[in-house]
Amino acid sequence: MTKVSVIIPCFNAEDFVADAIDSALGQTIADVEVVVVDDASTDGSRAIISAKADQDSRVVPVFLERNVGPAAARNVAWTRLTGTWVTLLDADDLYLPDRLERLISFAEAQNADVVADNLSIRHFGDDTHLGAAFPHVAHGEIIQVDRAFFFKNLWNGPQKYGMGILKPMFRAKFIRENSISYDERYRIGEDMLFYMNSILSNAKYYIIGDCFYIYRKRADSISNVGDHVFTTLASMCEEVLLNDKRLTIEDREYLTKRGRGLLEYFHWRQLRSLRRRGDKLGFISYVIKRPSTLFYMVKMSLTWRMKRG
Repeated sequence: MTKVSVIIPCFNAEDFVADAIDSALGQTIADVEVVVVDDASTDGSRAIISAKADQDSRVVPVFLERNVGPAAARNVAWTRLTGTWVTLLDADDLYLPDRLERLISFAEAQNADVVADNLSIRHFGDDTHLGAAFPHVAHGEIIQVDRAFFFKNLWNGPQKYGMGILKPMFRAKFIRENSISYDERYRIGEDMLFYMNSILSNAKYYIIGDCFYIYRKRADSISNVGDHVFTTLASMCEEVLLNDKRLTIEDREYLTKRGRGLLEYFHWRQLRSLRRRGDKLGFISYVIKRPSTLFYMVKMSLTWRMKRG
């Protein structure tokens, strides 16, 4: 089988990084290297990673002396890895045992550049499958991702996951030939930009609807850091719109709409917070400055009531 490199960025993950490493090592294919980049953890993560590397030569430990964030940690991993295929595993997540075998078999049969599976959502510490993270590709379904699909599903609205939640496997040669890397200015949303750059570089990209990746939800995860995630993602969309000449007119329309949707949702959350705190003056002031937010709030309320029946 072709060699696969698994990147595991780690920061203060002593409670679960060993399980992630074991999950990557325990695959049904043996030709795997696990590049674990510790981003200057202050807990016992380094000792755990070192012990795993001593036990299995397939573990490649990288210890950073200062905290640089997940994007930079991923870029460092790309300078160390040697696999033909490369995929990601967050330090608090897991793989099903045959994930890599399934993905690489499909990718090589289709001559793909990128292939992603769906993610099984579970609460941390509970093995119950709560649902698939990306509902736009059903179990057993396979789709080829074009630009329209990618940008339409960049963000799918409140309490829904978009393209950035996926953890694809990439052909290393494609990524290197197109000089794709993570934008180190961002500590959240960096995956979305990386994937976007891949699709704008005309990657042959597939999504398999089956869930081979276990996404474990934690309240303190970096992807649950608060409302500023929405403004950050909207800023990313705006920057791509301003600077990326590869965008078509259709791409721009979709990306503009997604950016506006993210900002609308952010302002709705601010307005909702003011209402819940009973800050009438703040609520009125916010509505005067952004009257469209009140209309968005009414629309959201009606939508949720209809869903509840």
